[in-house]
Amino acid sequence: MEVQKIGDLIISGNGSTAGGTFRNVKLNGNGKIQGDTYCEVLECNGASKIEGNVKANSTVVNGSTKISGNLTSERVSFSGSSKVEGDLTFENLISKGASKVAGGVKGEKLLVEGTIAIGKDCEVEEANFQGGFTIDGLLNADKIFVSLHGKSYAKEIGGETIKVTKSNGTSLGLDKIFKVLSRDLTAEVIEGDIVELEYTKAKVVRGNTIKIGIGCEIELVEYKNELETNKSAKVIESRKID
Repeated sequence: MEVQKIGDLIISGNGSTAGGTFRNVKLNGNGKIQGDTYCEVLECNGASKIEGNVKANSTVVNGSTKISGNLTSERVSFSGSSKVEGDLTFENLISKGASKVAGGVKGEKLLVEGTIAIGKDCEVEEANFQGGFTIDGLLNADKIFVSLHGKSYAKEIGGETIKVTKSNGTSLGLDKIFKVLSRDLTAEVIEGDIVELEYTKAKVVRGNTIKIGIGCEIELVEYKNELETNKSAKVIESRKID
């Protein structure tokens, strides 16, 4: 994305200004922008708010930031509590802490260390979840890796490779956050070429090669090539399809 370089915008404390086109935008404290904002770099530190859409090459959020419109950025880094009330579009997103997107999410690589809530579909090339998530629509990616630290939900999950495991490590410090929660994934439908699941509850699991592991409760499994089921898993019905 090319942005006309007209200068930097820096707000410290409780300052407020109108939106516009800038080179670098930095909000410290309770900074507020009213209107659509276009920039090369957006950095938010503290409790900032942008009332409008945002387009940037790079977005870095530390603390609590609310964007009332859409966020489009090549690189996005969330640390703390972030909320996007519109859609989120990116190439690379790293989210640490608690993030909320009221609309849909589209991008290439998604890494979540913490929790994320998405109001519509999440469509990426590669998704890596180290924590918990709630996706009210479809989670769709070529590669989906989930390490469960807490309860997670997606209405539907689709991809080429889908792997869900229960985390045993504490390297991210997430066990303290999720210690009172059970660790499982709930979905209505899970469909992929290669599907490996642990601690997953689903109505339908469909794929070519499927492995139903420990802690799973599945109503129906449909597979083309191979099905492996852990003896402790609960599968009500399974059938091989052409």
